[in-house]
Amino acid sequence: RYTEYLHLAEAENQVEQYLTMLVRTDQVEAAMDAAKTLLHSLAEAFALARALREKGAQAQALVIAQTGLNLEGAAHYQHELAVWASDLAEELGDTQAALATRIKAFNARPSLEDYQTALKLAGDEESKVRTELLQLLGQHSSWDSQSAKVGIFLQEGLLDDAIATVKDLGYYQGELVRQVMAAAINQRPDWVIENASHRAEEIMDAGKANAYHHAVEWLQQARAAYLASDRQAAWQAYRTRLLGRHARKHKLVGMLKQRDLA
Repeated sequence: RYTEYLHLAEAENQVEQYLTMLVRTDQVEAAMDAAKTLLHSLAEAFALARALREKGAQAQALVIAQTGLNLEGAAHYQHELAVWASDLAEELGDTQAALATRIKAFNARPSLEDYQTALKLAGDEESKVRTELLQLLGQHSSWDSQSAKVGIFLQEGLLDDAIATVKDLGYYQGELVRQVMAAAINQRPDWVIENASHRAEEIMDAGKANAYHHAVEWLQQARAAYLASDRQAAWQAYRTRLLGRHARKHKLVGMLKQRDLA
């Protein structure tokens, strides 16, 4: 009873159901015509694009996906659709569309993977696209862009930008901070020492016994930077001061006397 279904969906303004059923009943051209006036959201466009692709109408699916990227939708859905469209464009041999939609995916939600894919698709335009992507990345300040920033900045050798990204990050993003410290240990040892020591001292001064192991991890980073910059004596002096300051914190002192902090 497909005809009745279509009439009901159209009457009830059920756009997604109406358009996708047109495709499933082999009315691809009718669906494409109706989409010009009926599509109002990214979600509707994505559903129609998938139905078209399943029916084997890949070129039409790409057109609808590209249309959908200009419609209203949440950022994570924009990213998902843009990646989907980029992959489809690559399959169709349309490198220009693949690159354009991959850049849109990156702008919706930056990631190292999309950055690398876009540069690969750029070909001779790699330098221009790199500049564009870095500019887009600089416009993002949300917490979920920080991992992408760190990965991309480190890949591009933009160590100062990576440091600026993580220097004030909190406990839950410690792994990102350590990632940058590992890259900075030879070129910016003073920053590693200062940042890691500050993080460790905050924990130790507050007497947070259940977090002492985190303090030790930060001190390991500081120690590595001291040694990388040939300042063994300075590290030993700093360690001695810590032992004196926190002499009554037996649990902490025991940790500080471990061999890897000698």
